[in-house]
Amino acid sequence: MPVATPAGDLPPRPLMPYSMAGALAELAVAGCLMELGWRGFASGAGTATAVAAAVALGCVALAGFVALGRFGPHARALLRWAAMGALAGSFASAGALISRSAGYEALMGAAVRTGTMVTAGDPTTTSFGSSIDAGWYGPEGGFPVGVTLETDVLLGSGERLRCVGRVERLADDEWGRRSFMEGKVAAVRAVHIEPERGSARAPWDAVRERVLSALEPDGDPARALIAGIVCGRTTELAAADADASFSRTGTSHLVAVSGSHLALVSALVMLALRVIGAGPAARAAVLAVVMGSYVLFTGCAASALRSLVMVTAALAAQVGGRRAHGISGLALAIMVLAAAQPGVVYDLGFQLSAVSVAAIHLLFGYAEALLQGCRMPRAVASPLALTLVAQLATLPLTVPIFGEVSLVAPIANLLLGPLMTALLVAGLIGAAVSVALPGLPLVWAPALLLSRLSLFVADALAAPPWAAVTVDPSTVGAPLLLAPYGLAAAAYIRWRLPKPRLLIAGSLAAVAALAAPTAWMACFAPASITVLDVGQADAILVREGGSTLLVDAGVDEQVRYALARQRVTHLDAVVITHWDSDHWGGLPDVLDAFTVDRVLVAKGAAADAPREVKEGPSPLEEIALESVIRVGGFEARVVWPHGEVTGEENGESLVLDVTYEGAGGALRMLLTGDTEADEANAYADAVGDIDVLKVGHHGSAASVDEEMLAALTPELAVASAGEGNAYGHPSREARQLLAQAGCPFICTIEAGDVTLFPDDEGARVATARPCPIDARSGYNVSATST
Repeated sequence: MPVATPAGDLPPRPLMPYSMAGALAELAVAGCLMELGWRGFASGAGTATAVAAAVALGCVALAGFVALGRFGPHARALLRWAAMGALAGSFASAGALISRSAGYEALMGAAVRTGTMVTAGDPTTTSFGSSIDAGWYGPEGGFPVGVTLETDVLLGSGERLRCVGRVERLADDEWGRRSFMEGKVAAVRAVHIEPERGSARAPWDAVRERVLSALEPDGDPARALIAGIVCGRTTELAAADADASFSRTGTSHLVAVSGSHLALVSALVMLALRVIGAGPAARAAVLAVVMGSYVLFTGCAASALRSLVMVTAALAAQVGGRRAHGISGLALAIMVLAAAQPGVVYDLGFQLSAVSVAAIHLLFGYAEALLQGCRMPRAVASPLALTLVAQLATLPLTVPIFGEVSLVAPIANLLLGPLMTALLVAGLIGAAVSVALPGLPLVWAPALLLSRLSLFVADALAAPPWAAVTVDPSTVGAPLLLAPYGLAAAAYIRWRLPKPRLLIAGSLAAVAALAAPTAWMACFAPASITVLDVGQADAILVREGGSTLLVDAGVDEQVRYALARQRVTHLDAVVITHWDSDHWGGLPDVLDAFTVDRVLVAKGAAADAPREVKEGPSPLEEIALESVIRVGGFEARVVWPHGEVTGEENGESLVLDVTYEGAGGALRMLLTGDTEADEANAYADAVGDIDVLKVGHHGSAASVDEEMLAALTPELAVASAGEGNAYGHPSREARQLLAQAGCPFICTIEAGDVTLFPDDEGARVATARPCPIDARSGYNVSATST
């Protein structure tokens, strides 16, 4: 084991225990075997192959554990821990996969109504109803079979129900995979549910329900925040979108029940026990019981369970007269949780909790000394070091999933940390009083005051457009993602402070290198029109210099990522051609991530705008026939529809004739929304000759015809569609008609983002991926890969 050595003003380097090798080995083995099991389960082949592999690997690990006598003491200790971890991961995975297979067979072999459903956790609300985790107990009892219960009503944790419903196999997608890793094997769509007669909830579920009933979190973000931070229930907080500001400011961990919550609860309990004169053993026993009860009360989140195991290990060490060691406790917690539920290795909450705690234990002292070396007061350096270490450690996990990096997280944690701590204390007191003295007035007043103040601070910090930066996960390579871990490893191994001037210069250089391309494009972007690759949806970016226009906003968050990879920071306007979800569905994400000056729709369509658009931060304006939108040197003229519309039909889409003339060349492109040949023939003669046609309705069979193409004579056609879409877009008929007209065709399915630049000899084309030969129409598309 390495020996800690002081270096200058640094504290001793934290010791890395051999047990961490066991934890890492167990995670690696469990992760591989559970993934193998899921692939077999999803394909219908079953989990037998994965179980056999787990048993074989476990036997190898056991043999390796026995045959380590020839190594030196340090290597032997390290390898034995690794072998123990591999052994635990192998047999835990085998047991988990066998139980999932047996549970699935039992569920499919019996009617759902013959068993009992017991709900667990909190519901998730959707536009189609709600869903909640549940365990199905067959008519003969036994172990529960994990399912997702989908209902039209909100259910609470611990309810015992009789259910009539339809069992559906887990889909072979990311949602199905995540459900399988969590222990679920199917989804049950309930058509009728009723409480089981004579059933009673567990004590902690009953107390939690009483607290939530007294708090009434539905409809009030402040009460919803208290429910989240005290009870671990975030259903109402998510429904009110109040959690968006915490996500944007990098403070979501302050709401989630984790180690900081348990540390505060344990401090309060320990204070009370010392006041009454309890001895060390009694304090440890009471504290373990209280902590366990609180974890059950808040829903047994993975991060809370990790903290509970660590605290229990520390208490046991103290009772035994030994010094607690945080990293050893973390290794033990990882091994215990992975053995109990091997799929936890894929739980994001568990990953974030384990990585951040490891980084804090290993590098907090280094980061604090580093900041103090830059003449920062310790009162500021300590909390800032804690935040920076945790944020940098979790970036490689959060960026690929959320596509966002908070720039205000350090200051937000400094301001909100104390507020949320006070809120937790006030909330715990309010919860205890509401249970002991139901109906007592003003019991929640202090907590509500702190909650509203916390929401105000979070909203204020999240408001600036630079509060968080959107990142397209697909463009962030593994080397850049893993850079924080490389820096952390170098700092831990070297354990010496760099000179302050060198540190500041290096930090500024890194920031400049990352920000310079975006800053350049924000001011000096060349004139271009980009058909963004956003799946089965439309989103087209028109820009020059600092002026930007987005025509349609896709269907989901993919448009936000697409704008990020184009280094967009601001939009002068967003035009929504019509109200199909694949043209406006991503607009809320765009409005959250970027500043948008205005949203433009066809004349008459504003009245039918979705609520998210009407209540959004950007003003909603209507434009009519012959209206002109100017974007740098571009002019976008409305050529359709000819009158007022509701925007509900494809044929009512706004159509823009976009032209550019400048020193670098000229370009004329027709953006057709979802209009097809019938509508195009009504405006094509007025438009005349164009360079590029954005094919309407994703290239449907009716999107073009000979008359339309003869009137427009496009030199290139581009369509936006999603790979494997259910509509067969772009259609064979559209491709053939374009080929017969001598018009090359590009689709985002093959090419990715398609960018067109003005040129003296027609549009110059750049694609994200090299364009292949279109075998169906027999021509080759010439494009330059970006």
